[in-house]
Amino acid sequence: MHKNIPVVQGTYSFSHHGFREITNIITPEHLPLGSVRDNQLSLHRLNHWLRWRGIPQYRVGLLQLESRLEIHDPLDLLEREYSLSVSDTYWLKNTDDKAEWDEINFFHRSFDQNGFGQAMFSTLNKPAGHYARHTPNNTTCGYHRKAWFRRQNDLYLLKGGSPFYQQEPINEWLASQVADLLGIHAVHYDVEIYENNIVSVCESTTDDNTDLITAGDILNIGTPPQDQFQLPYYISLLQKQGIQDAAGKISDMLVMDYLLMNSDRHNQNHGILVDAATMQWKDIAPVFDTGTGLGCLVSDDEILSQETQNICELFNAKRFSHELLLSYIDFKRYDFTTLNNLPRAYGNKLVQYQQLSGISNKRIENAYRLFYRRINSLKRAALKVSAR
Repeated sequence: MHKNIPVVQGTYSFSHHGFREITNIITPEHLPLGSVRDNQLSLHRLNHWLRWRGIPQYRVGLLQLESRLEIHDPLDLLEREYSLSVSDTYWLKNTDDKAEWDEINFFHRSFDQNGFGQAMFSTLNKPAGHYARHTPNNTTCGYHRKAWFRRQNDLYLLKGGSPFYQQEPINEWLASQVADLLGIHAVHYDVEIYENNIVSVCESTTDDNTDLITAGDILNIGTPPQDQFQLPYYISLLQKQGIQDAAGKISDMLVMDYLLMNSDRHNQNHGILVDAATMQWKDIAPVFDTGTGLGCLVSDDEILSQETQNICELFNAKRFSHELLLSYIDFKRYDFTTLNNLPRAYGNKLVQYQQLSGISNKRIENAYRLFYRRINSLKRAALKVSAR
């Protein structure tokens, strides 16, 4: 289903979490983009798209979550609530089920948010209860601990950091500050404490009229080149669908990735927003998930050496230098002098949460210095471009 529109019908296997066969394509124009290749539905891609909605086996704290929710496999949650997500408006139901979108979607319906949240984050080892399994959290992909909460009738995602340093939530805050100062459209992140964990907090970028479509799903539409960098091809796809200033908005994302040395810009960590009723491509999604950077996964002594490491990934390019991103940045869009005071603010933010994170003064100093260097590197690159 796509809201109240039947899309495909078929035989579904709950044990394999996917369709065995498709017996009827009812509304082909509403097929999930991730299931289509060369304008044809692919059963394999449909099932891959569906399973990607679920909690992965590599989620931090997965064994704890499984124990507290009393499940054996995180994909066992996938169909628990119609495979509903709050990243899009697709869902599954049995053919004879009379459920309607307006009554079951989590954009408006209440759910037990603390039950799942505590099962994911809390150090207290106790069962979460039956209702904790009936939430939109069943379809939260990704490595880090996370949980959806409703605040003043809006949905907010709380996301933790890696267990050793908990630096990612503060990096997400930093990315928001960069975006605000440079005029970049990005998800706004704050930092909070939840169940004795440092978490980033952001409002949902979607609603019950808007779907988030990942870059990976967009690339499935055609045949992207395998022997060339796929970034220009991706931008051309966006432009053909009427996305305004596509190259400039991709430049915005690359600036943030360069500054924070993001090592996690895979094809599910950026994309577009689509009108759920018309399937019209509305805009590039605001930049999100820029927290995995500035040495957040390495030891204190390794942070400064990150600048010489090939840790960048984008589309089909893996493990290359962030310096190569400079060729795709439109430097005329930015005034990097607005960032002058941000390294100190970043260092102060790390200090603010140091008692909980337990990170060393040396780590804070090195992260501060690395970010300071990144700003200066961008300034030098901008001067070279303006001098040409």
